Amino acid sequence: MAVIQKLRNSGMVVIVVVAALVLFVIGDLLNSRYGSNSNTAEEGVFAEIGGKSFKEKDDLEPLVNKLYQQKLAGDPSLANKMQSDEKFRLKTVKELYQSAYDQLLRDQVLMKEIEKSGITLSDADVNELLVGKYPSESMMQIPDFQTDGKFDGKKVEMIFKQGKTNAQLKANLLSLVESVTNYEKIERYATYVSKANVKTKAEKEYEYIVANQGVVGSIVNIAHNTVPDKDVKLTDADLENYLARNKEKFKFTAEARNVKYVVWDVVPTKDDTMEAYTSAMRTAEGMRTQTEPDTMGALGYYNITTLPESAPEEVKSLVWGAPLNAVVGPIYREGNFYIWQKVGEQNDTVPVVHASHILIPNSGALPDGTNIVDSVMAESKAREVLAQIMGGANMAELAPKLSTDQGSAAKGGDLGWAAASGYVPPFAAFCKSATKGQVGLVKTQFGFHIIKMVDDPQSKKIKYTQNLIELAASPGTVSVVDEKSRAFRNKVTADAGSFEKAVESMALVPRVMKDLKTDMQGIPGINAPENVKTIMYWLFDKERAKGDVSDVFQFAGAHVVFNVEAVKHVGYAKVDDVRSEIEPLVREELKGKLIAEKLTKMAEKAKSPRELASMAGATLIPLESLKMGQNFLPQLAAEMRILGAAFGVELKKFSTPVIGKNNTAMVWIDKRDDIKVPKSAGDAPDPFEFYNRPQYIMNTLQEVLTKKAQVQDYRYKFEWF
Repeated sequence: MAVIQKLRNSGMVVIVVVAALVLFVIGDLLNSRYGSNSNTAEEGVFAEIGGKSFKEKDDLEPLVNKLYQQKLAGDPSLANKMQSDEKFRLKTVKELYQSAYDQLLRDQVLMKEIEKSGITLSDADVNELLVGKYPSESMMQIPDFQTDGKFDGKKVEMIFKQGKTNAQLKANLLSLVESVTNYEKIERYATYVSKANVKTKAEKEYEYIVANQGVVGSIVNIAHNTVPDKDVKLTDADLENYLARNKEKFKFTAEARNVKYVVWDVVPTKDDTMEAYTSAMRTAEGMRTQTEPDTMGALGYYNITTLPESAPEEVKSLVWGAPLNAVVGPIYREGNFYIWQKVGEQNDTVPVVHASHILIPNSGALPDGTNIVDSVMAESKAREVLAQIMGGANMAELAPKLSTDQGSAAKGGDLGWAAASGYVPPFAAFCKSATKGQVGLVKTQFGFHIIKMVDDPQSKKIKYTQNLIELAASPGTVSVVDEKSRAFRNKVTADAGSFEKAVESMALVPRVMKDLKTDMQGIPGINAPENVKTIMYWLFDKERAKGDVSDVFQFAGAHVVFNVEAVKHVGYAKVDDVRSEIEPLVREELKGKLIAEKLTKMAEKAKSPRELASMAGATLIPLESLKMGQNFLPQLAAEMRILGAAFGVELKKFSTPVIGKNNTAMVWIDKRDDIKVPKSAGDAPDPFEFYNRPQYIMNTLQEVLTKKAQVQDYRYKFEWF
């Protein structure tokens, strides 16, 4: 927890403990959203997990409200920000919904699996996590559970007692307990799995043999590409047979589409750009000649810390310091020409300040390893640092080495602009009276702060108007693109292959996406999220079929036509679902069989690898001290089946033909090393043991369990995604 959060309003318990919460209904926050639609299997369903449907109103919104309350507890100004800044509001709401979705997915997938494992926490376990000798790390980091920077179990007990008579505090404390206990269960489960995923002594001994045993011999090899494609006739029976043997590789756990599409970019021409710029100049000149500025729709009053998140940097750098009624612009930013006018200015009763600091705690270790034993030593160290900075030392360089406020230390001690009233009194008092460049030493309950003022205190608030002229393609430019895209679409008929023929005849370059799923938020060439959603609606309509071609999607920045090459439903694939993917694999396999027949017949007559290679027109590859651990073969690279055969064939005998990915071969081994496994091999540490630790294994577990639950994601149908 950054000290800046501790310094502000330190009398208030933050995170999820206590605050004057302003409650909102999430539906009101969104105002306008897509919501549920007829394209969903069931109205309002945003996901199916483990075969169970989850609805936005019943399952997600309660979680979103809960997370919003927790966020508001940590930042009481959030409600005002949400109301005054539309862009910030929508961004925050989307973040809340995403967090709620992630939590629900974790609860339904990971936590249920943990429940099945039998891992539970007793009341004594929970008590230890909250107020015991070894409390949870998350509990220890909450500043209002600390005294003089150290976790204070007695203080926690006092706050929990207060919760008995405060309903809102009680609800937040229960949420905290749930969070702490769930985290502990996850830690224990991960530890359990990681301990069970340890290699046995026998496995380590086998790995030693694999890594060290060498063989000497030869490989008689024929590459598949020596067999002409015309000599191999693929049938549906061949494809069905291959798919039956490899069905697990082609099992779909979520709806997916393979698509090919053509994009015509709608780009403003030079004339379009000049027209927009001229319009922006006329607007700016008109504003400058007004006797009284038009304040309709003006934004403000804002101090420099409360400017909307969406405000461009020019508002801070140019509008902020401009004279009253001055017009700034036009300035081009992100597809628009902006013009601003400052229409009001006043002084706030509470100044905002911009300071940097280095915190030396009353006790504890500094980042450079110095151990502060008491407040006397802390003050001495702080004065030493103060003298260095007064003598010209760079505070930004010292902060990461000395300051225990990790949040600001990473920024060279910079705390940014903030209301002085938000800091604890001694810190605030210095900031209010100090001027730019002034350095001082202040003592608070957190320790000793060496403070340097980055700017003078700022009491000014401004009000401004913002006009923008969009740089967009003119109707004439759009008409040209529309003519091209329509001409292409009119060439496409219902006949198979018509899309490809139209692409070829018009010399277009199509884009390809395989396994496009509903949780994807971007499609190359389609920038705006709302446009991606439109395409997703069409692609994942329940009636969508292979070979379907869309009409022209006419977006502001591009026109697009999609062709569906494969529709993949949940379950085992059918041949038509994966024909284009498995045909090359089956062709290689059939070529391998032809080669295998040839090698088998000739091996009956050949007495040596050299003789066989000569008779079959094959390549003879010598093996000298080849080790399996190398994971490659000379001249053949990663043909793992052929490599494995070298360690399983009888000495001085031809192996049966081994059909690899791109080669078919017979292996002859003259000598295999006799390896004696040392006793130390079975006790040797696993080089990958580091990645089997609990903190690393959890991501893999979540991924595996999510796949097992066959999550169907319909979030693309809602505005918050």
